Amino acid sequence: MSTPFLTKIEIDHEAAYKAGLRDSYAWHQKTWQAFPGRDGEARDFLTRLDDTDRGFRLLILSAYEPARPDWCPEISWQSKQVPEAFFQHRTYRFSLLANPTKKVRSDKAGQLLKNSRRVPLSHREDLLDWLERKAKGAGFTFDPASTRTVPRPRQSFVKKGKAGLHSTTEFIGLLHVTDHTLFKKAAIAGIGPAKAFGFGMLCLSPL
Repeated sequence: MSTPFLTKIEIDHEAAYKAGLRDSYAWHQKTWQAFPGRDGEARDFLTRLDDTDRGFRLLILSAYEPARPDWCPEISWQSKQVPEAFFQHRTYRFSLLANPTKKVRSDKAGQLLKNSRRVPLSHREDLLDWLERKAKGAGFTFDPASTRTVPRPRQSFVKKGKAGLHSTTEFIGLLHVTDHTLFKKAAIAGIGPAKAFGFGMLCLSPL
């Protein structure tokens, strides 16, 4: 498994508006422009978007080296390959912007649905249980008591003329790696649903 590329784009709000970056689906579409010639291929990159005081910061974690798209000024673009040694630490500070959900098979009246649907999780206990299940398959553990669960504004978007909404929680804390192979795989592939909309990237700082 090769090491991925980490790319950072920082642009101000005016430049983002002029580029048509007005919701999470627009960011998803524009990010694809960093990988030309791959129409119809499966997405193999993660993104995370943060709204800062000075504008937007977009992180891209990708298996292939991206190319700077026209809408991104050269001064706003930074890209480098992540060293293999980065994934070999035992302990990391982490931040995970996630869309924690669960499947339900009945409506509010208790009637069974023909197809299950996903509903967002909001209670801290449910959120930590969700992360614990994901962590088991991702080769790490964490201390639930010291992990912060920070609600973020819901993200609305329009896709093919239909409006959508994602609930957002940021998990912040320390994690301890139990299986480096699983951990690296999860760090590259992402955690949880809605990865195409900017969820699932583990932002890591080794200790």
